[in-house]
Amino acid sequence: MPIQPQNDAGCGWLNILDQRPHTPPLQKDTRSKWLIIGAGYSGLATALTLAENQPNDEIILIDANGAGEGASARNSGYLVDTTLNDGHLSDTGLKSYLQKYELNKKAADNLKQMVAKYKINCDWNECGKFYSSSTFNNEKKLHNFIELLDQLSLKNEFFNQADLSKQLGTDFYKMAVKTFGGAMLQPAALVRGLIDALPKNVSLYENTPVTKIKYGKKHVVHCNHANITAENLIIAVNGFMPSLKIKNNRAFPLLLTASLTRQLTPNEQKHMNNVPEWGVLSANHMGATLRYTSDNRLMIRNTVEVSSSLQLSTNDMQKRKSQHLTGLKARFPFLADDIIEHTWSGVTCISANNANIFDEIYKNCWAVGCYNGGGIGLATLFGQEIAYQALNQTSPTKQLIAARPKPSWLPPQPFLNWGVSLKLAKDKFYATKEV
Repeated sequence: MPIQPQNDAGCGWLNILDQRPHTPPLQKDTRSKWLIIGAGYSGLATALTLAENQPNDEIILIDANGAGEGASARNSGYLVDTTLNDGHLSDTGLKSYLQKYELNKKAADNLKQMVAKYKINCDWNECGKFYSSSTFNNEKKLHNFIELLDQLSLKNEFFNQADLSKQLGTDFYKMAVKTFGGAMLQPAALVRGLIDALPKNVSLYENTPVTKIKYGKKHVVHCNHANITAENLIIAVNGFMPSLKIKNNRAFPLLLTASLTRQLTPNEQKHMNNVPEWGVLSANHMGATLRYTSDNRLMIRNTVEVSSSLQLSTNDMQKRKSQHLTGLKARFPFLADDIIEHTWSGVTCISANNANIFDEIYKNCWAVGCYNGGGIGLATLFGQEIAYQALNQTSPTKQLIAARPKPSWLPPQPFLNWGVSLKLAKDKFYATKEV
């Protein structure tokens, strides 16, 4: 029996929106030309693309929980083009980095077009982001990053502590590199807009978890209360692929937690010098991710862990909330102890070599996912592109995806969990002052 994902109720991005009623779960056996499993960014983009290209075909879209209420609504809201932690300066590394940048840039531009096309209000802000360090240990790493960005003619700016403090409203960080591509956005509002854009030939069934898949000339997907027989099957469950025995030796799920504060008071905003919206990513792998939103809230994510169940108990969630508060108060000591209003968990999907999954795994069955923390842009782009592939349509983006490496092999359990846990512990040790 696959892991049945259960989203906790604490997601701040969802909670600050008006509540959306769920569609009923699937209750009777049915047949369809198209079935998409997973109604996150990828699944929704797939459904929209199929529906617009095949307006007379019925398309079924199912999700184990509420549509878009998993990882898609629970991330930090960064639409990235440039990344720091896998950047290199060797000739081979530079070529690989450029390929990844071109794909990320295409994804960001594509999503911008989708937001405009479907008139989605998701607090889109092209304000750039800061790769920051609270110590001088990362000075060489940041200057190497600047050299890499300069070689690719990508706009960037270095900030010392004094100048950075004026940008962020805290003197916690010693230095940062700001990049100007991509955008900050409200991830739950984005996914809500994609759901609202679904046309009539897409039937959405929520709270319909998959229990088994039988592949064949026609694929039979067993759900809790009904079976679906589909001519074409697209699986877009990202971190839950291993649970369905899909790419379980290539992709690996991790559990993250984050918190969002209440809106800061005018006096608290004054403590931060009334700075505008910003986003901070750490120069260390395990350093904290922070945002200051357009509606004057602080968000922090500073925990990543291996979890067999991919969910946390109430007690464990409270411990993560305490870690978040400690991280916030290290940067903003004036904050009250009850400043945090929302705390939640979410699942991300990684591979050993920062590669993605975009494959036909059986005849007329495709799997897409594993975005290594860059899911907002890549997930929507890959969702569109897997639809084009299923329709046998050519696409200029296909070449960019094909140029990316395939995920490398992962060891079996329990060795995989042990190895990843050890790597996370090592990264956390080196990022202690960044948490």
